[in-house]
Amino acid sequence: MSGINSISGSALQAFGASQQVTAHNVANLNTTDFKASRVSFQENRSGGVSATATATQDTVDISREATNLISNTQGFKVNLTVIKAADDMTKQLLSLKA
Repeated sequence: MSGINSISGSALQAFGASQQVTAHNVANLNTTDFKASRVSFQENRSGGVSATATATQDTVDISREATNLISNTQGFKVNLTVIKAADDMTKQLLSLKA
C-alpha cells in the first residue's frame, strides 16, 4: 500500500491531466470538426489513481467543460489539504518524540 502523500500525489497528477484535456477542449471550442476528449479515472491496485484521456465523437459542451474545471479545482484543493494534514500530523508526532 502506498503512503498518503503518494496517493494524493497521484490524484494531483490525475486532476492535472484532466485539467489539460479540459483546457484543450475549451481552446478548440470554435474549431471546425473538433471532437472533445474525456478523462476517466481509474483506481490503481497499489493505491492512488490515474487518468486516461479518450477521444469522443462529441462536440465541445462549454457547460460540461466548466463543470470539469470546478471539479478539477475541488480535487486539487482536497488533495492538497490531505497532504498538508499528513505533514502536520508528522510534525506533531516528531515533536512528541523529541
